[in-house]
Amino acid sequence: MSDLKDKKFGFLGWGAIGFPICHGLVKSGYTVYLPVYRRKSAQRHGFSGLVPDEKSKTEAIDWMLGNGGIAAASQRELLENSDILVFSLPKSQQVEEVVLGKDGVMEVCKPGTIIIDMTSADAVSTKKLAALLEKKGIELLDAPVSGGTSGAAAQTLTIMCGGKEDTFLAVKPVLDVMGAPDKVTYMGPNGSGDMIKCANNFLSACCAAATTEAVAVCAKAGIDPHLAVQVIGTSGGTNHAATMKFPNIVFPGKNWNFSLGLMSKDVGLFNSASKDMGIPSLFGNLTAQILAIPKAEEGDDADCIQVQKLYERWAKVELCGIDNEK
Repeated sequence: MSDLKDKKFGFLGWGAIGFPICHGLVKSGYTVYLPVYRRKSAQRHGFSGLVPDEKSKTEAIDWMLGNGGIAAASQRELLENSDILVFSLPKSQQVEEVVLGKDGVMEVCKPGTIIIDMTSADAVSTKKLAALLEKKGIELLDAPVSGGTSGAAAQTLTIMCGGKEDTFLAVKPVLDVMGAPDKVTYMGPNGSGDMIKCANNFLSACCAAATTEAVAVCAKAGIDPHLAVQVIGTSGGTNHAATMKFPNIVFPGKNWNFSLGLMSKDVGLFNSASKDMGIPSLFGNLTAQILAIPKAEEGDDADCIQVQKLYERWAKVELCGIDNEK
């Protein structure tokens, strides 16, 4: 099977997840058209462990341009020169704009083009776009990811894919470069990847909020939060928040590196899907209400650490950055 290094890639979406994915493609020897026409805006946002500030992100863009990345002066230039497109955009709205808008995919791209959409998108929108693109001879694979900015930088992401199976197999070599090969999974037809991604993020949000609530109550009762998390993490209530988020992010006092707006969007997508299927989303609606409180106070762009701070205020205890040396 070809490693696809004879193909030209176009990348759209230099956010906290997208930028390290793009950087990994260039580092792995792929020819990638880069959206330098959005460089000034991209340099000021979407930081991560790979590029923690504007200076390092600027340097990383320069490195990509000096190591096989090709500067695209416009969206049209990027789209018309690419055999395979990779999107990592905030929402389905932006994907629809790129596909359907002026100088967009439907107008510019040649038949045979493949789109790998790594956006955490709405499955309904994805299925609509896939049907329209198929009429133009363009294939769309929804391929959202899990693993955070660190997984994107390490190229160990979980990638969950929806679309035609032959399209999935055609691009699997590059998916295996962006993610861990044993965590790249074909889920079914278009929309399947997006559906499992929003289900996963719904569970992640529920567990993060519930664990924060449980630890805050334990702390208020006089239990050392570290001990509470230690016991929860090795007992029946264990979850990713207890085993990873609290030890590595909450206690050291770090941001969660995920915005309230994006987490609310993902929970909202799950709630909408369950409603359309006639299934009550009781936990989803409750989690959405919890997220809405700090989002109303701090805005969409605020980090999800605000959920933790909300519980700290309610319980009048400190969870963030507390010392474990006793």
